[in-house]
Parts: sequence; C-alpha cells; structure tokens
Amino acid sequence: MDYSIIVNTCDSYSDCWEPFFRLFSEFWKDCRGKIYLNTEYKDFSCPWLDVTTTKVCEKNNFPKGKRMPWSLCLKHAIRQTASDIILYMQEDYFLKAPVKNDLVEEFVLFMEAHPEVKCIHVLNWEGYATEASPYEKFKQVPIRHPYRMSCQAALWRKEELLEILADDESGWDTERFASRRSSRLGHVYLAVEPTWIIEDCYEVIPYIYTGIEGGKWDHKNVYKMDCLFKKYGIEVDFDKRGISRPVPFLKRMRNRIRIWKREFEMRNA
Repeated sequence: MDYSIIVNTCDSYSDCWEPFFRLFSEFWKDCRGKIYLNTEYKDFSCPWLDVTTTKVCEKNNFPKGKRMPWSLCLKHAIRQTASDIILYMQEDYFLKAPVKNDLVEEFVLFMEAHPEVKCIHVLNWEGYATEASPYEKFKQVPIRHPYRMSCQAALWRKEELLEILADDESGWDTERFASRRSSRLGHVYLAVEPTWIIEDCYEVIPYIYTGIEGGKWDHKNVYKMDCLFKKYGIEVDFDKRGISRPVPFLKRMRNRIRIWKREFEMRNA
C-alpha cells in the first residue's frame, strides 16, 4: 500500500501551515502517506511530521515577477510524487477530530485492486454521488456532475489528475472545467455512501471544509476555527488576514457569466 498526500497551498497562505500541521499531527498520528506541501518558493519544516515542500516555482525556474497558475502549480507538485495514488487536501482544511486511518488505507488498497476507479471522494459533498455502483460502501458520481473534480478531500489516481488539469486555470475554474474534461473521459469516480459517512457524525477525514475564502478567514467558519485553535493552544490572529464577507450579488453574476462563456467555448471547440 502506497500513497502520497498533497497539501495544496501557496506562499501567501504560509500563516496556515503551522495550524494545519499542528492539528494534522494531533488527529492523524498513524498516517503512513508521504506528505507534500505544495509551495511556490518557501520551505517549511516542523518537529511533528516529515513534510516535503515542493517549491514548484523555484524548481521550474518560473519568473519571480509572475504568478504561476493554480492548476500548473498543482500539476508540478503531482509530478514530484512517486506514488500512483494521491490524497488531495488544502492548507485551510483544518482537522477537527481523529482521522479514520483504517478507512483511508482500506480505500487506497481498494483503488490498487480496482484500476478502473480513478477517484474516491472521501465525503459525499453536496451529493456528489447519486448513482448505484457495484462497489460496496460507495456510490458512483454521475458522468455529467458539475463537480466531478472537486477541491475537497479525495483520493485520486495520479495520471487521471494530470490528464484533466489544464495549465492556466484558477482553483475555482479547475473545479468546473476539469469536471467537464473528466466527463468526456467517462472514467469511474466514486464517493462514500452517504448513509454511513455523515458530516459531523461519522467522517473518514473530519475537517473544516473551508477555512479561507477570497484570501480571508471564512466568516461562516471563524467561530469553529477559533474554538478549535484555542482548544489545542494554537495562536492565530484573525485580524491580520481579516474575515470574509458574503460575495456581492453583482460579483457572483460576473463570475457566472465568465463561466458560461468558457463553457460555450469548450462546447464549440
């Protein structure tokens, strides 16, 4: 059994790294996956865990005056891993309870035994999977589901991610358009059966789904994070980064129009 964990991040979010790994070491003591922190130029080390920083911009001689696209950063990190299976996480997915390591490893072994399965979402986020599958404990994600590729925690086959990721997309765009590309491939994506994996009740990897929104602490989760950090003696000054506000209606509409235009271009390409 062999798998890697990519904690996707960027250097401007480095204030999240210590809280993330403090909680990781608290709640996932028996983790056997190799951990990669996907940075641009920065290094990071901690006394609790063996963490490899990818430093993708530095290693690929990317011009310092420019910003490497989110999707390209992730592709470069994936290429650094040696395993066929990757668990995707992000630096603001703060663990809040013990990880069920036995289930994570069971899912990895399942993917090793079933090469036709390209992805397992370890939570059924907003009903990813609605179709019956021949595999016990899992439902299948519909081919045309708009978020087949999601940035929530999931086990991925390495070559699948590399195939559906573009070189020039943001994280938001990647979810939408990589999902479209994965639909064209038509491979098997699964998610845990929602009758036994239930949010805040029984979870494989219990974490706060979004700690940061638009570069600021997510207003919907600040209270949860504050309680969690204080409980484990983690000091975070929320004022430094600031707290997000609900996205204005006009901005939401502009984003939707931009996505509709891109989808039209993809359909007619």
